[in-house]
Amino acid sequence: MDTEEDLVGYWMDCDWGRVPNELHGTLFRNGPGKFTVGTDKVAHPYDGDGLILSITFRDGRAFFHSHFVRTAEYVAESQEQRIMFRGTFATQRRGGQGQNALDLHVKNTSNTNVVCWGGRLWTLFEAGQPYRLNPRTLETEGMETLDGQLRVGMPFDMGSPAANRALGSFLTGTQERLGNAHFMPPTELLAAGGDAMTAHPHVDSTTGRLLSFSYQVTHSFTKPMGTTLTFWEYTPEFAVAAKTTFELAGFPFLHDFAFTANYYVIYENPVKMDYVPYITGKAPAAACVHWNEGKPALLHLIPRPGRTDAQGRPLQHRSFTAPSMFVFHHANAFESEDGQHITIDSIHYDSMPALSLDAMAEQQIDLNVALSSRLRRVEADLGTGTLRMRKLYSDPLEMVVINESLMGTQQRFVYGCQTILQPNMASMGIVKVDTSRGSAAVWQPGHQKYALEPKFVGRPGSTQEDDGWLLTVVFDSATLVCRLVILDARDVEAGPVATLRFRQPVPSGLHGCWTATSYAPGVV
Repeated sequence: MDTEEDLVGYWMDCDWGRVPNELHGTLFRNGPGKFTVGTDKVAHPYDGDGLILSITFRDGRAFFHSHFVRTAEYVAESQEQRIMFRGTFATQRRGGQGQNALDLHVKNTSNTNVVCWGGRLWTLFEAGQPYRLNPRTLETEGMETLDGQLRVGMPFDMGSPAANRALGSFLTGTQERLGNAHFMPPTELLAAGGDAMTAHPHVDSTTGRLLSFSYQVTHSFTKPMGTTLTFWEYTPEFAVAAKTTFELAGFPFLHDFAFTANYYVIYENPVKMDYVPYITGKAPAAACVHWNEGKPALLHLIPRPGRTDAQGRPLQHRSFTAPSMFVFHHANAFESEDGQHITIDSIHYDSMPALSLDAMAEQQIDLNVALSSRLRRVEADLGTGTLRMRKLYSDPLEMVVINESLMGTQQRFVYGCQTILQPNMASMGIVKVDTSRGSAAVWQPGHQKYALEPKFVGRPGSTQEDDGWLLTVVFDSATLVCRLVILDARDVEAGPVATLRFRQPVPSGLHGCWTATSYAPGVV
């Protein structure tokens, strides 16, 4: 079901409890909100255009408005009223394989995450570049290149500038052949050599820097497929404080990363890429990534620039063999006081959950895999080169967050969404996991009600890790009513402190962010 954007906005009705007066700032959320273009239908929810929600708090009230991200592809398809571009997960153009062959351009839906930092607001889609929005009006201002640091274009490197230009020219001709000549994205978006940015930047709580990575898939006639990661560290003024690259073989399907005082942390997932169905138009990009049965995952610790050991020598990359598993999201990572043990809290799957409704018969959605997500702690011993793993929570968990003022340092609590599939109790609730005590508190919204990713907001002036609120959007599938729910993070099981009702359903969003700046009407 498409969601209508609300450009004017309204003050939300509080239908339960009271909004805390101390809750001052703005919750931004991003997620797919448009699933039809003219008479064409998007074939997978994650291929829908990104809709940004803004819920801004002031004086015990909340103001809501929303806006679709005006990507180049969104504007073109809105004018033409047809699906013109291939989606990442399942959406293809009408006309079958012949109308999709040789087109490597993937639509930038800008629907995965939203970041408000350094006075800027931008949306993220990890197969392309971000878009910058006005944080007060949500109007799209253009592509966000972080002051020219990110190169615009498709994240492919064919080995030389000439080869990249040739591929770009070929793909421009392909778009013209497909009838998109009058509504094409800017030529630079069809060029090879661009930097795709992760959908999960993080702020280092110790340095105040924004940490992120971009990537390019590298391939040439003389070199097999690989992936080049570039890690970035930005100051609040968007100066590059640090930058380093790391090479991986193949395509590891990275979505998130973690970091410590000295390392960037990634898992190299045991997957393999068969890009022939993508090139020939048979299947979209995500459908060509397959689980490599029996192959172990690899944990990589990549030194942050300038870090040295106790003897003053530059730190070296460390790699650890992990069990066969798939990792999408991290909660946090941190180091022991002596720097010899690295702890990583992440969501682990038994294998790769199928994300695409695709043309490949062997890749089907398996509920057992989808519900295998578990919060686990991995401890890497740098002295012995060994890993130790233990489960932190026994039930399915996803969309994990922490108090972000501790990001990169040791935290006690992890919050997330728990899928509950019991007789007469299908829902998705909010869980608070105490990693020190090995206990958990759960809030269940009720049958056929589904809570989305929580966001922790600390109480101003508090020094206690869990002294604050959890903000989550809850969808009631029986009534189609959506509410913003505010929970006391110290007592999750007690239920809502307040609930605020949206006037119409909002998307089942993916990720969001919080800023202490209020953009409510009348606030300058």
